Amino acid sequence: MLKLILLAQNKKRILIIFFILLFILGCTTSTTKTTTKDIDVRVGFAGLTLEFLKNTPPQKVFEGDVFPTVIKVGNKGAFSLKDNDKSILSLGIEKDYTKKVELLTGGKIEKVKENAASFNLEGRSTINQKGEEEVISYNIQAGKVDPQSEAHPSTVIATLCYPYETVLSSTVCVDTDISGIRPGKKVCKLQDMVFSNGQGAPVAVTKVEMQMLPSQESQQSPQGYGNVVPQFLIYVENKGQGTVIRREVVDKFCTQSSTTHEDLNIVYVDAYLSGTQLECQLQKKLGSNERGHIKLKDKKDIIWCALKEKGGVSANQDSYLTPLKIVLSYGYTQSISANYLIQKIAR
Repeated sequence: MLKLILLAQNKKRILIIFFILLFILGCTTSTTKTTTKDIDVRVGFAGLTLEFLKNTPPQKVFEGDVFPTVIKVGNKGAFSLKDNDKSILSLGIEKDYTKKVELLTGGKIEKVKENAASFNLEGRSTINQKGEEEVISYNIQAGKVDPQSEAHPSTVIATLCYPYETVLSSTVCVDTDISGIRPGKKVCKLQDMVFSNGQGAPVAVTKVEMQMLPSQESQQSPQGYGNVVPQFLIYVENKGQGTVIRREVVDKFCTQSSTTHEDLNIVYVDAYLSGTQLECQLQKKLGSNERGHIKLKDKKDIIWCALKEKGGVSANQDSYLTPLKIVLSYGYTQSISANYLIQKIAR
C-alpha cells in the first residue's frame, strides 16, 4: 500500500514539473517573437559599407609579386538590392606600377570589367538584423620600380556605386477645421514632425511641416465651405559619407571615367497620403521625358507637395489620422583607399 502511495506522489511531481517546463518554454518563445517583431530596421543613416580586410594589400611587396586585396561589403541599411538593383565595386590602381589585376569571381560575384565586380545584397530585416555581407577578392601583380628608385609607394582605391531607396512611413493629422471654430474635441492636432534617427539609408527625411489651406473653390465661396488641401514641406538631407548620384548612372559611374555635374545629387521623390499620390514641385527639363527630381545643394533640399486630387479633403469631415509615405530613390557612391610599398629586388 505504501509503495502505491509513493508511486502516485512521484507521478504527480513529474506532471507538475512537466507543466512548469511547458509554461517556461511558452513564455520564452512568446518573448522572443515579440522582441524580433518589435525591432525597427528603418533607423540610422547607413547604406552599403566597405572595408579592406586586414593586411590586404600587404604593407610591403617586391617587384613582380602577386598579392591579395580583399574588400568586405555589407548592406547595413533597410533597402535590399535584388534582381537588377546591383551594386558595382571598382578597384583603382596605378597602372604604371601594376602589371595585372585579376578579379576572383564566384557565387554572387559577377565580372563587369577586369577590375569591377557586380553583386546584390539583402538589407537589414527582422530576420537578418545585420544585413547581408559579401567578400570580393582581387589578385594584383606589382610592376617595376623606377631605375633610379629603391621603392615606390602606391595606393589602391576601392569605389562602390549602388542604387538605394529611403522609405519614411508615418502618421499625420488632417485637421479640416482650419479656423478652429468647430465645437467638440478633435481627434488630433496639426503639428510638424522631426525625424532625427533616419530611415535606415544614407539619404534621410529629417523633417515634415504640414499645413491645411482652403481650396480655390472654397475661397471663392461666400459660405467658406468646400475642401481643404493638405500641403507638406519635406526636408531631405544626405547624412552619409558618400555622394548622391543619379540612379540610372550607377553602372557607368563606377566603370567609366566620364561623369557630368548633371548626374550628381539627383534624388527622385514620391509621396503618398492615405495611399493617394501627392503632387510635388520637382525639377524637370522642359520637353524631356525625364522623371521629376530634386537636386541637393550642400547635401540638402526641401520639397513642396500637396493633395490636389479631387480638390483635397472635404471641410465637413472631422479631423482624422492617416498614413503618410515618402519614398526617395537615388544612386550612391563612396570610396576607401589603402597604401602599400613596392620594393626593388636586390641584385
